[in-house]
Amino acid sequence: MTALPDKKLEKKPLLERVGVRYFEQRSAGKGRPPAAAQVDAVHLLNPEERAAVKRVERGAIFRSFLAGAISAAIAAVAEVWATPLAPEGTALLSSESLKFWAIVGGATAIAAVLEILYLYWDILRSVHELSQVTGLQLFGASQKDSDRAIAEALARAALELPNPITLHPRINPRREASKWRLLAASVIYKLKVGVSNFLIKMLVRRILGRVFVRSLVNSVIPFAAVPITAAWNGVVTWLVMREARLRAMGPSAAQELVSVVFADAPVLSEAGRLAAVRAVAAAIVRTQDLHPNLVALLAEVQHKAGDTGNAELDDPGEFLRSLRVLPAGEQRLALQTLVVACIVDGRVSRREKKLLTEAFAAVGRPVDFGPVHRLRREFVAGNGVADDAVRAL
Repeated sequence: MTALPDKKLEKKPLLERVGVRYFEQRSAGKGRPPAAAQVDAVHLLNPEERAAVKRVERGAIFRSFLAGAISAAIAAVAEVWATPLAPEGTALLSSESLKFWAIVGGATAIAAVLEILYLYWDILRSVHELSQVTGLQLFGASQKDSDRAIAEALARAALELPNPITLHPRINPRREASKWRLLAASVIYKLKVGVSNFLIKMLVRRILGRVFVRSLVNSVIPFAAVPITAAWNGVVTWLVMREARLRAMGPSAAQELVSVVFADAPVLSEAGRLAAVRAVAAAIVRTQDLHPNLVALLAEVQHKAGDTGNAELDDPGEFLRSLRVLPAGEQRLALQTLVVACIVDGRVSRREKKLLTEAFAAVGRPVDFGPVHRLRREFVAGNGVADDAVRAL
């Protein structure tokens, strides 16, 4: 295992620092509505909190949809207005073409920059409001390290920044990752809007070209990007707000889930304590991401399990081999911990399902995904942590 640098030495990205600073200012600002009174755990949403969460999420989605539509419409109007300057057949490097691209490119760039700045501000504001309506107190009277950790996680969600991979010196989430696969995923993500707009424009041109005259088609096609850009904005904002809600609820849920798992635990041997911690580490490696909820869960499990020395943690193969020789009670605790680790980020990936299947097979049991998916749904919906679902594993 490659040693990772200490998290204290890692410099936070500029956007993340800006986002956290904005949360601090809003939390301390006069005239701001106070956070909801915390009458229950943050991960348990009561009817009033659910209604407030839906209001915040829908407002953010609508505003991002509208911002995308306006931005794309400005670019489309510029293109239609500039088209007579460079009619079809104009040489690419002629002065007419250069004027056309200067107008269209300039209008598109200005609109895009203003759209991005607005979306960053509005989503940060919405995420902070979301944390308040769930009862999460960011930067209260007594600031703690956990406050900043949650604020950083929320800022990364709002600004779509990747999670750091150096938060734990003995866990490398990219241990089994393919660099080419990571690169391909990043490229596909960046191209999604551009490719969609291109395909839609080609489709519109093909359909309308058979019905209307060319001049009318050329006037309509630029506006095909308006609904596509708006829709992508809406989808991305929905995903961002969902992720922010999960991160706001995560530390609270992790604390209660670990309490349930360890409530009936036997006195753990050194191997049993190590297996519990390795269960979380194996899930991190298989997700290839240090999701903040997994970081919170790992801290809770390490606190409950106690000292595990300097043993290697992030080898899923070693975790699976150790399961086979544990007593039944410690096997059950390790499996329960693994299930919790696989659902606490709000999804169960294909690689996590494979890990669960391998882990249950290692102790001679078939995996039942029913309780796993039920536990995930209950957590995502804010219904609590379903103690009976955990104990049924």
